[in-house]
Amino acid sequence: MTNADGCLSSTSKSEGAPGFLAGAGEMATLMRQFDWLATPLGAPEQWPQSLKTAVRIMLTSRQPIWIGWGLDLRFFYNDPYKAIIGGRHPAALGQPTAQVWREIWSEIGPLLQTAMTGVEGTFVEQKLLIMERNGYPEETYYTFSYSPVPDDHGGTGGIICANSDDTERVVAERQLSLLRELAASATNARSASEACRLSMGALLSNSHDLPSRCST
Repeated sequence: MTNADGCLSSTSKSEGAPGFLAGAGEMATLMRQFDWLATPLGAPEQWPQSLKTAVRIMLTSRQPIWIGWGLDLRFFYNDPYKAIIGGRHPAALGQPTAQVWREIWSEIGPLLQTAMTGVEGTFVEQKLLIMERNGYPEETYYTFSYSPVPDDHGGTGGIICANSDDTERVVAERQLSLLRELAASATNARSASEACRLSMGALLSNSHDLPSRCST
């Protein structure tokens, strides 16, 4: 069994688990062991067929994917998404999304609300999100979409989100651009003092990678 927060059960429930939760991956195993009866979703056998299908797609995908289901968007995610959830794995499983991603909720909440209308999904590229998944703020950039998933009665039951992590590429391109600007500014200098002044101006153009106290 689990506590009221939906923590993992100490007793395996893999025997007789629904086929859509099959698999040898860690998240498939954890989802079979999870006490879903302690959440508003209830027993997996009773879940809407659309949720079962979405979960199966998520578990078999090699792309980082998470699903939010129900009014409070209970959180599901697959093995590739563990790198994104970081230190919140595995406690995030089955929790409300607003709780899982509380520090970026002001950024993603409106996007999720739009997708939950069922009219259209949302898509953002290289979005800056300051996450605290490992106990400290991190500058991250993600491209992701929120697509509404219909329930079995014609409404919207939840969303499915596919992600790609652009952080390394965005930061590398930004730093390379700074190096190019720094090199170009130095070649135009006619004296050492002018080279210092032009170099300082180039450094001031990148406040993301250089603390302000080091740029003055």
